[in-house]
Amino acid sequence: MFTVWRHYAARFSSAFGAAVAILALLLIAVDATLHLGSLFEEADTPAAALRFLFQRAATAYADLLLPVSAFIASFWCTGGATLQRETLALKAGGISPLVAFAPLLLLAAILSAVQSSVIEAAVVRASAALAAQRNPSGGDVRVRAGGVWYHAGRVIYSAGSVDPRSGEVQDIRVYERDAAGRLLRTISAARAERLAPQRWEFVDALVRELDPAAIDAPPRERRERRVVLELASDRSPQLRRSELEGLPLTSLRHYVAERIASGADPGEARIVLHNRLSAPYGVFVFALLGIPLAMRSEDRRSLGRAALQGAVLLVIYASARDMGSTFAARSPDLAVAFPWLTLGALGASALLLLARIRT
Repeated sequence: MFTVWRHYAARFSSAFGAAVAILALLLIAVDATLHLGSLFEEADTPAAALRFLFQRAATAYADLLLPVSAFIASFWCTGGATLQRETLALKAGGISPLVAFAPLLLLAAILSAVQSSVIEAAVVRASAALAAQRNPSGGDVRVRAGGVWYHAGRVIYSAGSVDPRSGEVQDIRVYERDAAGRLLRTISAARAERLAPQRWEFVDALVRELDPAAIDAPPRERRERRVVLELASDRSPQLRRSELEGLPLTSLRHYVAERIASGADPGEARIVLHNRLSAPYGVFVFALLGIPLAMRSEDRRSLGRAALQGAVLLVIYASARDMGSTFAARSPDLAVAFPWLTLGALGASALLLLARIRT
């Protein structure tokens, strides 16, 4: 049995690697052709052009690349075994083909975890880089140590966590600047409370004051039991979609939780968060779908119809991931649930098809 498992695991792995490589090159080539004008505008050297192409392809297609490749590998591995009568030989030897194909699902589960790491390591960085290129003079948000930093007039601040019951903020840090952008004062406090929409009170705060005219002078430190600070009217800006895509998962969760706790609308942030959380499961679901779709072709001796059905399901999945914004205005909860519902429906369909396979 281990020999059979090793055989199909090797076949799936080689097919998956080939699918990833071919699809990645194809998508980059198509994207470069479609955005040739912006390529010349954004890049002035060959290295910059390649970097820009990678960033665009990563942000646009990376969350679909692994699920599609997993489906192709699973379908190819299972379909080849079906057409070559290997499944009949397995049945004759008393081995269920579904048991023989179990390593495919194990590898798909591992690839699901890999997808999550790839998104955080490559896609998020590429999204952040593209957002910075499109808005070089703005930058309302910066990511530092897993937190979200806000601009509010001449003040930059960040909070570690928000208590939804009391409205208190823990571990808050504030940097106050002058009109020229030079640092005037920093405030660090274990907790703070919002007295009004634009007024904060810091408890047991460490205040450091600096003199911009005396660069070499050390800051003056003092402990204040209470410090009240007025913020500008542009506090807690709502992030744009491109900025949300560039936030690591921990920062994105923090941002959503903070806005909900403060009574603000998280907007598209919840949609981006749940798209990010649900994406890795697509790898496993489509690897699972490839098995029964290919095995159903045992009597037809052709994989054409099954391949077409799989392509339709992939298109539906890709479209569903982009439809969240459509529902956001009318039903935010539906927009958040849509990717999970889509994956649930596809997974249920795969299990139903598997149950109808003759083993």
